[in-house]
Amino acid sequence: MTQSLELPVQEFCLDWTLTGDEGGRVGVALSGQVSLLDNNRFYKIDGVVYVTEGDADIRAVGNPRISVRRNGVEKTGRQWGWEMCSARKSLLALNTMEGYFVRTGYWAPADRAIQLSLCAEHGWSRRKSYSPTVTVRMVD
Repeated sequence: MTQSLELPVQEFCLDWTLTGDEGGRVGVALSGQVSLLDNNRFYKIDGVVYVTEGDADIRAVGNPRISVRRNGVEKTGRQWGWEMCSARKSLLALNTMEGYFVRTGYWAPADRAIQLSLCAEHGWSRRKSYSPTVTVRMVD
């Protein structure tokens, strides 16, 4: 049996404002924590996405589907590549219930940080827009 030992937890928070063509604005937040498990062999992201303001303007910004994506950064600066790490939820659904997600993965000895950002898919064409990133530094 593998012993799971959690190291110090790093918290993160990201605020993003979506704007519509007719001036509607909706604030979305991503917050949570990242921890390393089993002697730095695995990472675990516990997070939540929720609407912070502008719930009356959700239709004005197109009611996009929101998801979380993650990227890793190695010691040399090389990155893993962006990958979705949560389910897509419409802004209307996030307004009534927060979107919790958990993501685990392998943490290599060269890994140093995890980057997180939000993705909004608009309409039938699934046109995407991305929030700024938040970098969670795990190892110096």
